[in-house]
Amino acid sequence: MTDFPGAPASIAQPYAARQVRPPLTARARRGAAIAGAVGFLLLGLGYAMASLAIGIALIVAFFALIVRAANGSDTRMGAGFEQFISRLDIAPWIAPLVAIAIVGIVLMVAAIVVSGRVLGAHRVRRPWAVTWAGAGVAIVASWIMSGILATFANLAMGGFRGDSPSWGAGFFGVLIVSAVIGLASNAVLGWLSWWWMAHAMRPVAVVDSVSQSVPIGPRA
Repeated sequence: MTDFPGAPASIAQPYAARQVRPPLTARARRGAAIAGAVGFLLLGLGYAMASLAIGIALIVAFFALIVRAANGSDTRMGAGFEQFISRLDIAPWIAPLVAIAIVGIVLMVAAIVVSGRVLGAHRVRRPWAVTWAGAGVAIVASWIMSGILATFANLAMGGFRGDSPSWGAGFFGVLIVSAVIGLASNAVLGWLSWWWMAHAMRPVAVVDSVSQSVPIGPRA
């Protein structure tokens, strides 16, 4: 018997197709992992270099502004500060700071380009959207992780006395360990963030709602 009176029994009844999102392929997962780990490492390194150069330049400009303001008035600064300013030569710093900032910006651009191309080569849907969304998620997560790492670094440095001979070695030891952990956490955060966005933007497929068969036609 059929659900439609008068319809021949040999004719299949019409059923609405159901849309599902199949899981990412192994190739897409691998591409998201590579793009996220490498891309966010490059992005973080480039940002650190550019922000360091710009920060130092701002500090130097601040001191130069103080000197100019003091020279234009009758205000006298401390002898020690005047001696420090007189010995401060900013000319040798200009070229290295500009070079570091340019390299950092190039690394940030390269991170986005490399990520998009790697995702595209691994057949990830909307590779550029995945890249930008993954970067946004990873940046927010890295802020939280940086706060956690800074807390543990402060606790570690609290065990060293400022007048202790081992204070310098302890400081650089904590700094190196924090840098290594920061790089590793950036790679992991990038991998997870890119995978999440690739999973969220994976293509929709049409499935026969009766037979629950393999998808019969992907949709972008």
